[in-house]
Amino acid sequence: MKNIVVFVVFILCLVVVQFANGQSVDDVIDKYITALGGKDKLASIKSVYFEGTRQMAGNEVDVKITKVDGKLNRVDFSMGGNDGYTIVTPDKGWTYIPMMSDKVNEMPAARLKSQQDQLDIVGPLVNYAAKGYKATLAGKDTINGHEAWKIQLTNDAGKNFTFCIDTKSNLLIQTKHISEGGGRNNSGPTEIVTDFSDYKDVDGVMFPQTINVEGSGMGAGSMTFDKIEVNQPVDEKMFKPSK
Repeated sequence: MKNIVVFVVFILCLVVVQFANGQSVDDVIDKYITALGGKDKLASIKSVYFEGTRQMAGNEVDVKITKVDGKLNRVDFSMGGNDGYTIVTPDKGWTYIPMMSDKVNEMPAARLKSQQDQLDIVGPLVNYAAKGYKATLAGKDTINGHEAWKIQLTNDAGKNFTFCIDTKSNLLIQTKHISEGGGRNNSGPTEIVTDFSDYKDVDGVMFPQTINVEGSGMGAGSMTFDKIEVNQPVDEKMFKPSK
């Protein structure tokens, strides 16, 4: 009888291992896309507007983010009575940070290129192959108390992202990537770890209401959105710098 029990347990373990190994990276990504709202719903998103606050270095900053898919990522912020912005488009980018300068500065080409991933509203996991990426399933990990699948996304340009997908909700809970020249005083390549939580259904699509960039550098901090709107008209003046 003891030998039979051991044999049954052995067979069950084999089944579990085979099931786990049977999970492909596309299976995990397909479940993620479905959890977000589905391919058709995601394809219908042309613009998104976020409004909320960001906690950064002990300060609260009012933030408004306007995205037009493939065309615009604009972040407007207000802190201590000063209003500034960052604009990224396919061709040019600008920053206006009144606390540092009274001039609008055009982004250097390298920085603009590094930020143009933000033009993709649904992110690189959706239709990853068509966007020039290769995806690999790198096992599981525990992220902030949640079991998660780890997906490595790479392209020929050397970009490397890690996406962590919650095994229960099938939603994204963390990303990791290397920011060239990031960190304090542009000290060199820095790993950027970003956590996503508190998802909300907006017009049939799930959006995280809280995004937290870990660490203590200039880009670190937690951002919480209390307003998210999809497919609202975007004024053409949002694409150009102005004071």
